[in-house]
Amino acid sequence: MLSKEEIKQVWKSISTGNDRKHYNSLVNLIHGYNELLKENELLHNLEDDYRYMTIALSQIFIKLFERGQLMPHLASNANEKKFFEWCKKLYLNYKVKLLAIITSLHEVNSLSLDCLDSYMKMLHHESIYWASKPNSPFFPNKTLRSLLVALFHCNFEGDIGFKDGQSENPVFNLFVEAYYKKNFDIQFYTQSELISLLPELDGQTSDEILMSKWLALCNNDVQGSPDLEIFVSVPPQAIENDAKFKSNLETNWLHCLNLANLSSSQYKTVLLVLHKRIIVWFHQPTKLMDFLTDSYNQGGIVSILSLNGLFELMKKYNLEYPNFYSKLYQLLTPEVMHVKYRSRFFRLVDTFLSSTHLSAQLVASFIKRLARLSVSAPPGAIVSIIPFVYNLIRKHPTCMILLHDPEYIDCDSKKRQEYLDPFNNEETNPELTNALSSSVWELETLMNHYHPNVATLAKIFQQPFQKLSYNIEDFLDWSYDSLLQAETNRKLKIQPALEFERFETIFESGSDSAFLPFIKW
Repeated sequence: MLSKEEIKQVWKSISTGNDRKHYNSLVNLIHGYNELLKENELLHNLEDDYRYMTIALSQIFIKLFERGQLMPHLASNANEKKFFEWCKKLYLNYKVKLLAIITSLHEVNSLSLDCLDSYMKMLHHESIYWASKPNSPFFPNKTLRSLLVALFHCNFEGDIGFKDGQSENPVFNLFVEAYYKKNFDIQFYTQSELISLLPELDGQTSDEILMSKWLALCNNDVQGSPDLEIFVSVPPQAIENDAKFKSNLETNWLHCLNLANLSSSQYKTVLLVLHKRIIVWFHQPTKLMDFLTDSYNQGGIVSILSLNGLFELMKKYNLEYPNFYSKLYQLLTPEVMHVKYRSRFFRLVDTFLSSTHLSAQLVASFIKRLARLSVSAPPGAIVSIIPFVYNLIRKHPTCMILLHDPEYIDCDSKKRQEYLDPFNNEETNPELTNALSSSVWELETLMNHYHPNVATLAKIFQQPFQKLSYNIEDFLDWSYDSLLQAETNRKLKIQPALEFERFETIFESGSDSAFLPFIKW
């Protein structure tokens, strides 16, 4: 590899003069990458040298573009055309080396980032100088496709985010942040090329890595925005075809959602943004039904997060989903009281049960199941359940019988003692649980709960139902820590009275007094 001084001399000789004898040095510069690619490892003491060489070569080829020496069709004679073809061959070899570095170096380094920036500069100049006529529209989509292949094959160890399943590959993310998100023409042709590229990548990279990069690319709000810039000088008119862009994006989303081996974190990320960032691009949103149904059937958190997308399809796009409320009822398990997405789940259930056309038996089943879960739920969850149940009873007055059943008001004590709760907690169909014949005795037990906030809140069921409803948002985000913090920070109007007796008075005179010397005060 040449030294920095030698590289600088070649750069200066070609940039300032037009003596073709200096062009032979370009071959030595480009061959300088061979040793790096052969070892497949970048020595840290050579990183600055390779970066310097990469930037110098990009500046040299920009100069050749300006001189017209990379366009053989502009040559005035056969010898000049042969020379221009040789220059173009060196240029294409340089681009191949840039992509090879991006693909082959499996550790984070600034050289890969410089190679990406240099490659995008070359793409920009190709759009200017390789157009059929000066100032005519042109986008070098084949050059972009080669870059996309390299980026999807560029993998670093541990570059998938643990929490959201998105790629944390610095080279890929530089492309996304610096070029894809800012330029609509890059977005348009990226999605256009991925139509045929994604199926090719299926057998070449794992589903999880492919999805991680797709999420990093498309999990954003700026796609298709009219405020975006244009990367090339004169873009083709095709990029104004919004219908084509949406169609490509829809096809690519469906391909990635149908990948077989996605991680649970990737499922969560997709489901969290599906109703905001994915459905809007679909000409036929019902195509998402298979993915959402499979997600719903997985159980646990994934099922909870899939509810929003399913309900969106049912409400806006007339999707028919049989047994929706039965499956929703089955998600009410003790585990859901402890998960991170508990508040989100309650918001969704509140939306699903807001219709006044639901049967009293179905609503009573949800009320009874929530009351049963409150017995073993943490205080933060109980604080959400109590106003939630109160609102349900207000919306569905027929369920008031769960609180006040006239049949048991004047009954004798024997009948009270022989009472057996008819509610079938094991039944999965909410229409068959017999909840409407039961009572919410579980809520009465909460009035004696050890946490004072829970006990006080539960006593609302002893009072007349004069409050229209509770704002459920005021109760959803409470946790045990926040309840404890609120209690410790509460200012007392009256100081509590304390009464105690000295410890030694519990000992009777005799052998127990021998232990007194060991008591520390």
